[in-house]
Amino acid sequence: MTTAPALPRLFAADGPGLADHQRHYGPLPEVAGPELISSLERAGLSGRGGAGFPTARKFAAITGPKPVVIGNGAEGEPLSRKDAVLLTRAPHLVLDGLDAAADAVKADKVYLYLHAKAMPAAAKALDERCAAGLDRHAVSLVEAPDNFVAGEESAAIRHVEGGPALPRDRTVIAAVSGVRGRPTLVNNVETLAHIGLLARYGPDWFRSVGDEADPGSMLVTLPGALADTGVTEVATGASLTGLIAQSGGTDL
Repeated sequence: MTTAPALPRLFAADGPGLADHQRHYGPLPEVAGPELISSLERAGLSGRGGAGFPTARKFAAITGPKPVVIGNGAEGEPLSRKDAVLLTRAPHLVLDGLDAAADAVKADKVYLYLHAKAMPAAAKALDERCAAGLDRHAVSLVEAPDNFVAGEESAAIRHVEGGPALPRDRTVIAAVSGVRGRPTLVNNVETLAHIGLLARYGPDWFRSVGDEADPGSMLVTLPGALADTGVTEVATGASLTGLIAQSGGTDL
């Protein structure tokens, strides 16, 4: 049995390749949908894309036929690059979470929606998984435009459908009617990476660091006038002064 990593959790492997990933984290176990949703709820995992919505509730809301799953790595926020760094440094953790999510809701289609900078790393990781026979689901890569609103949930859905990456007026949630009217689960890529770890190590391990009300770790981008800038992983609830003091992280 693999040993659960302390911080950093997401950047713990020696490199981005499949061999390094499996050597450090081991294989992704197959977890039944209800079991995974229960684990997400007990872990208290909230979305890492900005809104902080409870992840288990998103999964539980998918009940219709032929669901679609989208991993959202568009990241249009100015100066933020955590998702692009994650997809470049640990693409297999993201893809593990995407596989687990697709299994849990019995997805018919799976997409990874990402910034152009992260496209080569994601494509290489998918090729590695295909060659190793680990591609549980056919994942379609969709390049996100480089603008602020492209990562908004309805904009991501619209662009996956072939339209402009612009938000649309909605009266029905994506879990009921998203991509071409199908129930659609959209999760940020960092959320998916945490799911890849949760499926291995469980909710008690996940809650062993971070704030009690919103546990776990998270990636933050440290830009600007600091000794070292970059993307670093911290426990939730970390103070701003503490972040600045430990400035220095992983970058593209």
